[in-house]
Amino acid sequence: MLSSVKSFLISFTVAIIIFGLIGYFGVIPLLNNLFNGWFVPDENEATGTAEFEIPPVPDQEQNSGEGGAVFPGKKTFTMLFIGSDYQPGVFTDYRILVSNSTDPQVLSTHQRHYRADVLMLVKFNSDTGTVMFSSVPVNLVVQTDGLQLKLGDVFESKGADYLKDVVAGVIGMPIDYYFCCSIRLFEEIINKFGGIQYNVPVDMYYVNEEERIVTAGASRDPIPLIIDGVQQYEADGVTPKMIPAGRAFKIDLKRGIQQLSGEKATWVLRFNSYPNGFNGRRDTQISFFKAFFEQFAKEEYHGRLSEIVSMFDSSKMSKNEYDFRETNMAMTDFEEIVSTIVSYHDYEQETVVFPCTVFGIGTNESVTFSPTAVMNAYEKYKIR
Repeated sequence: MLSSVKSFLISFTVAIIIFGLIGYFGVIPLLNNLFNGWFVPDENEATGTAEFEIPPVPDQEQNSGEGGAVFPGKKTFTMLFIGSDYQPGVFTDYRILVSNSTDPQVLSTHQRHYRADVLMLVKFNSDTGTVMFSSVPVNLVVQTDGLQLKLGDVFESKGADYLKDVVAGVIGMPIDYYFCCSIRLFEEIINKFGGIQYNVPVDMYYVNEEERIVTAGASRDPIPLIIDGVQQYEADGVTPKMIPAGRAFKIDLKRGIQQLSGEKATWVLRFNSYPNGFNGRRDTQISFFKAFFEQFAKEEYHGRLSEIVSMFDSSKMSKNEYDFRETNMAMTDFEEIVSTIVSYHDYEQETVVFPCTVFGIGTNESVTFSPTAVMNAYEKYKIR
């Protein structure tokens, strides 16, 4: 049996890793105030708030089935990973960075917003011996406080805990834990474990000239355009021509099984140009998280868990990079679920496809849904 110190380390770090890659949450009384006008139904479906009654998060004693649990002593829980696209190390014009300013000029130059870019739901059910994965569309249109918003945008406007409750209301089941993870944090977690083996499903190529990658500590200010040693000027002959610093963000991966660094792992989750569009990204995200559990539940990786503890020492962090390292899990939660997570290989994997209708592509994508169809899809996974 592990010593108390070792148990603490493993409990803390395994949970952080999994939730740094898969986070989740619980249903709280706030749900009762969120149901007014949340749902955007199909045109032919009338909805009312009365039919959307979300059950409270049950005590563990309520989780056992009539026939006895497949894995007695293991915890049943649901968790949500919120992957944020917030990158203050890349973009310096986020509105949140000057949220306390009243200077119109400062505010006018800080118009960038952030959002949730990945919402991955996972449920370990020790009564049935199953683990369920489901990708919730970030561009799902919902109504909150009388406004129509996409789920990904609810994150900035209302926060992670509120977003967790909205998702719980939409799927009609309680969510115990959430973990919000920035791109930078995700990279570092993967790198601490030497990367992750994953079967990239398609060739991935994408270039974003606006998102510039510069050497750590280097200036992001534009630099003079010099060709063959000669400074170039604008048409007026006086104003120097300037170009962005650094190099353009680029995704360049070939399909097939390979060992991915932290950076390349983020490429997999961020890529959005699949031949089959929305379905391709959804399926890739699900398969990636399954691969993550598969690899890091292996015993040979347990010895590396202590290496990431220091990553969560807030006194040593750059706040800008880790603003969204957020979870509702207490240390006692980590300790309760760790043995379940490391037993991942014993569980039967199941996938729930979120039933929805997709309109548009890219930044114009929006997703609608039938509340009845969605709740029916998740019905068997509600904790009873």
